[in-house]
Amino acid sequence: MNSQAKPFSRVVIKPLDRVLKEANQLVQDGMSDLNMALKTRWSGYNRLMLGGMRFGNNYLLAGASGHGKSYFLNMLIQDFLDPELNLNFNKSFKILHFGFEMSAADEILRRASSMTDISYAVFCLKKKKITPKQYEFLQSKIESMREQPIYFVEQPTTRYKIYQTIKDFKAKFPDDELIVTLDHTLLVQPEVGENEIQTLAGLGKLFIEIRKEFNTMNILLGQLNDKIESEKRLDPTNPSLHYPTKTDIHGSKQIYHAVDVAMVIHQPSLLHLEYYGKKDIPTNNLVALHVLKNRKGEQGLTLLKNNLVNGKFDEWDYEKPQTLGYGYSE
Repeated sequence: MNSQAKPFSRVVIKPLDRVLKEANQLVQDGMSDLNMALKTRWSGYNRLMLGGMRFGNNYLLAGASGHGKSYFLNMLIQDFLDPELNLNFNKSFKILHFGFEMSAADEILRRASSMTDISYAVFCLKKKKITPKQYEFLQSKIESMREQPIYFVEQPTTRYKIYQTIKDFKAKFPDDELIVTLDHTLLVQPEVGENEIQTLAGLGKLFIEIRKEFNTMNILLGQLNDKIESEKRLDPTNPSLHYPTKTDIHGSKQIYHAVDVAMVIHQPSLLHLEYYGKKDIPTNNLVALHVLKNRKGEQGLTLLKNNLVNGKFDEWDYEKPQTLGYGYSE
């Protein structure tokens, strides 16, 4: 499909009566004992999301290189598939993962790292080989994934081919809800004659249509630009500038307006900050997850603890609530 092609055949007109029924159903879903959102392992994050992540929404998770956005996505996928964590979720779903940055095998090993508390680096380093007992444990965890409903697309492609892949996949599994994950937006190939910003703009608009047409939950990974690494932003005497903002997201105007939730994952210690923000939080193992935009929940900040030696982020272990208002106003 070329850059001038349109993947949508018609415009749907909804009568008011249908819209009223849909609105009433949303209220009934909220009153139900069944969980209509997929929970994660982090209680503070769940509170900001009003219970969890929902279908029919676009999510953007941005971060600088090496700050853990792909790890976070892998933990989300693991949590979605956890039958104990999402015991009361009554919808069958599939996950279609466009993993353009790394191979599917590497992503499986990252998930296995989180499940086994064995560092991902240990799997790959010849200097420190895993023991036969560790390998047996690893194999059992990998085998436990065999029946999980997740499918991988590794080859980077254009946004219209992404759309067609999603459409074909949904047609194959019409009775299942669909989670689409994309790692990451800058690796989507441009259509003929486009620059990078035009590609991002088109991608944002396309995912609005995708969530409307297929009621998908779409999780897009994005990149931060280098503004947050400037000397001014790292000034310890002006801690309010430590926080990421919309303009720190590469292509912010294009992607930010297209999503329902925009988040930035941030590890201040990687920028050599010893204390973070107005509350002077020590940055050792600190992972700050900022929710900059949230149409159906709360804007805010939740703190996590870097435990990537065991392949995961843990809840922040301090006496204050895990979730604070944005800018730490309680």
